Amino acid sequence: MTFAFDERYAMFDVTPVENQFILEYLAGAKGDYVKVYLYGLLCCYHPKKEMDIAAMSRELNLAEDVILAAFRYWERQRLVRRISDNPPSWQYINIKQMNLSAGAEGPEPEYARFSRDIENAFEGERDFHGSEIAACYEWKEDMGLSTETVIMLLKYMARTRGKSFKIKDAEKLAIRLSEEEAYSAEDAEQVLGRDEAMTSGLRKVLRKLGMRFNPSDANLALYRKWTEEWHFTQAAIEDACDRTGTSTPSLALVDAILDGARQDAGDGRELGKEDLDAAETKRRNLKEVLKEVGQYGAATPAQQKQYARLAEIYPKEVILLAAKECAAKQKHFDSVVKLLDSWQERGFTDEKQIREHIAAFHGKEEFLKTLRQKWAGRDTDVGQKTLAMLDKWESGMGFSREMITLAADEAFEAKRPIAYMDKVLMDWAGKGITTPEAALEEKKKRAEAPPAARKPGGKSVTAQQYPQRDYTGEQEAAMQSMIAAIKAEKEKVANENGGNDHA
Repeated sequence: MTFAFDERYAMFDVTPVENQFILEYLAGAKGDYVKVYLYGLLCCYHPKKEMDIAAMSRELNLAEDVILAAFRYWERQRLVRRISDNPPSWQYINIKQMNLSAGAEGPEPEYARFSRDIENAFEGERDFHGSEIAACYEWKEDMGLSTETVIMLLKYMARTRGKSFKIKDAEKLAIRLSEEEAYSAEDAEQVLGRDEAMTSGLRKVLRKLGMRFNPSDANLALYRKWTEEWHFTQAAIEDACDRTGTSTPSLALVDAILDGARQDAGDGRELGKEDLDAAETKRRNLKEVLKEVGQYGAATPAQQKQYARLAEIYPKEVILLAAKECAAKQKHFDSVVKLLDSWQERGFTDEKQIREHIAAFHGKEEFLKTLRQKWAGRDTDVGQKTLAMLDKWESGMGFSREMITLAADEAFEAKRPIAYMDKVLMDWAGKGITTPEAALEEKKKRAEAPPAARKPGGKSVTAQQYPQRDYTGEQEAAMQSMIAAIKAEKEKVANENGGNDHA
């Protein structure tokens, strides 16, 4: 025969908590530890069929490690007794029974000795609450730090943060000692000595910025990044403080200045004031380039990255020269980047070579403008396609500008003068006409021959003797492609019919 309460009974019942627990143990324990103790007490009075650490973790919304640490704490206080390790199980001890039992010692001797060692080390300079001693003891139990190491850590915190330092801040340092395996006092002394030097350096930085407060963990993490990850010297960091240039300087501004210099210089070597100077010069040069193309605000990170890449290829003067070229037409930094990239692709390496190229380019523009004056306002734009056509006539076909001017005269009545000129010059090239005399002789022959075309009014137009079509090469390529496709299709059909179809 068995007896049990309804499963819902616990919801409407009460769990007795001794006043002695509230008065003597509650104040010295962490809040999460109290939650664990009370929930375990509830389970003693109202057992659940399935209760383990994982289930308690879900019920209390606490990590399993926190629950285990809580029970270890209450073990030290002699309020619970571990009866099994796998699975972990505890018995609750009645506080009155514990006090009335013969030989009751209160907290375990090791914990009591640890507490006395901490208090003696500070000799009344600071009083530690029970919860603070318990937290420090966990560093010894859970992290493996020796008692001497814990005392050294606490002394370091009092020396660098003041006697009223927070145990939570000290715990972060304890975790780092554990991560660096500085369990002994000797190993901890090296780590803490390095940190103390770091704190001293950071204090100098804060004074440079006009700040008098004690460094926080976040401040120290920032300083550690500058010195250990980015490899900046103390002198360089203090110099960055002078470069903030604002009435309200901050560590964030110093971080931004150092980060810019780091990205320019690259990682892996010690960085000093000269690297900051180089980064500042680069920023100033970029600002001058942006001003040239009409951008007066701060450079974007993408623009800084692009400029850094270009500065590795070209000197400042060449980059500024490209900006001046772009300023008259396309007023944005991207056009400068594209122009410089095009110069690199063409193999232009020095300023003299580039200036010669620019002079030749402007000479072509002026020559084309002169030709367009012959056409009474038609097709007056000097674009990239027209410049490419001029390159074709001069470099590709070998015509002099005198010959090209004669071809422009032939196109004075054409609807599309550039396309018409191209046909004229193609015709001359096919006939081997390379001199003005030969071109004039050809023109004389055409004039003496019967007109091949007349306007409705009967007037002969010599220029119409050249086909009126856009000879850009695209139409010819399309035609050749179409012919090849038709030929291939015919061959395919012929093969499929055994060679009998010759259509």
